[in-house]
Amino acid sequence: MNDSTSATRASSSTTTRRRGALAAGLGLAALAAVTLTGCSGMADAAKSALGAEQVQERHFDTAADAPNSADSTDVAWFLPEWVPADARDVDVRLDTQEPGYELSFTSATGPDLAGCTPVDGDLGGPALEPTTLPEPLPTSGLVSCGDGRVVAQVDGRWASWTTVDAVPGDDVNSTLRH
Repeated sequence: MNDSTSATRASSSTTTRRRGALAAGLGLAALAAVTLTGCSGMADAAKSALGAEQVQERHFDTAADAPNSADSTDVAWFLPEWVPADARDVDVRLDTQEPGYELSFTSATGPDLAGCTPVDGDLGGPALEPTTLPEPLPTSGLVSCGDGRVVAQVDGRWASWTTVDAVPGDDVNSTLRH
């Protein structure tokens, strides 16, 4: 075998290896693209890792620890105006894609419900399966303070939630209702 035949074979072998590496790389890139765009389990895992879960929850020791509408960078987390300044042990939970909001807290003074109106019926109950609200939730004697949620006191804890059916006359935009 002469040197030119060996060089041709070596060049052909190198070209084949390069093509194989290129094909493998393109295959991996295609697999990554399919995995990232087509696999809901991977997308859900990524959302979870980034904190983009559909239902989110926050706890504030006091009302002062929670953002208010004037300074909130995330308008979903500020407390309604009717929540008293002395609110403690504040739990807020919301659904970022569907109607659903729950709020509960304790307060020595309680909210000023003078501007609130009685609600006729329970409007289908909570839109979001409750986890931080006291149980059982009342189905009568509810009031609405104009923000699309109902309010009640249950065993010394104040509770508020978005109902399945919209509260008639309330500003439904403030409750993530589509």
